[in-house]
Amino acid sequence: MEVGDYSGKYAGEAEVKLEEGEVMQDGGDGGGGSALVAVEAISEPPQVDIRMDVALLHCHTCHHPLKPPVFKCDAAGHIVCFYCRAGHVDICSRANTQCPELDAVVGAAKVPCPYRAFGCEQYVVYHGAADHQRACRCTPCSCPESGCPFVGSRGMLLDHIAAAHSRLAVTVRYGRSSNLNFPLSQSWHVLVAEEDKSVFLVSLGALGAATAVSLLCVRAHDVPAPQFWCKLFAERPGEDKDKDKLVLMASTVGSSTLTDGVPAAGQGMFLAVPQELISGEMLALIIRIDHLRPATAPKSTTPRARTPGKMQ
Repeated sequence: MEVGDYSGKYAGEAEVKLEEGEVMQDGGDGGGGSALVAVEAISEPPQVDIRMDVALLHCHTCHHPLKPPVFKCDAAGHIVCFYCRAGHVDICSRANTQCPELDAVVGAAKVPCPYRAFGCEQYVVYHGAADHQRACRCTPCSCPESGCPFVGSRGMLLDHIAAAHSRLAVTVRYGRSSNLNFPLSQSWHVLVAEEDKSVFLVSLGALGAATAVSLLCVRAHDVPAPQFWCKLFAERPGEDKDKDKLVLMASTVGSSTLTDGVPAAGQGMFLAVPQELISGEMLALIIRIDHLRPATAPKSTTPRARTPGKMQ
């Protein structure tokens, strides 16, 4: 956290000014005069950027970021988290004393998102910064074009592929099938969801006599649970349809920042389209992407043990 200039005044020194629509009240001093009393509404308390030892925000035992409630051991004053308070007796002494003052500090200490350079302007509570980072829409992604050095957010990526590679993303909608045609001469194609602007990559690659088709969501690798489900299928081109001449794949959608490039043909889940289902140099596909809603899991009342980790 960088030290910033704080030029504002605290509440005790706040400037008083009359805004349009505010009430003028009698000063009540008996002197025949009157005083104008105007209190400016304050939307949030004053904020200040500070620099501090990050160890102060971590549990003495497991080294994970502290979050309320915070406890202190009786012998040496070690600061520990809720999960480590009972086991701390084996190291020093039992941590019985809760620290409401520290609860207030660790519950309010905020840091800028590490992806600020890629467009995220949020300040997030320190103990929740890792969760924010995993879900941040500004997570840097690489360009799917081989050899291209671009790195940027998903929004930046869409602008980049249009400007640098003359490739436009195709807009799709969740829960609806889209009939799309992809030239085999291009190994990747970009889709963007109309609802939330999520970015998906369709990759094509030779797999023997067939063409392997895969789909992934361009976002952080370590998203905790699948958020999308897809169906990919191809059928014989032309009016004479044959149910036996159709290939289909249904799967959850994986995630990648494309740091290691586009997945090779045949990796992970893919649809193998035989040559007889391909018309010339174009591959006709029907793609449906569904947005999975997270299930509401019951909250456990039993604290789980935490394994020691490194301070960030």
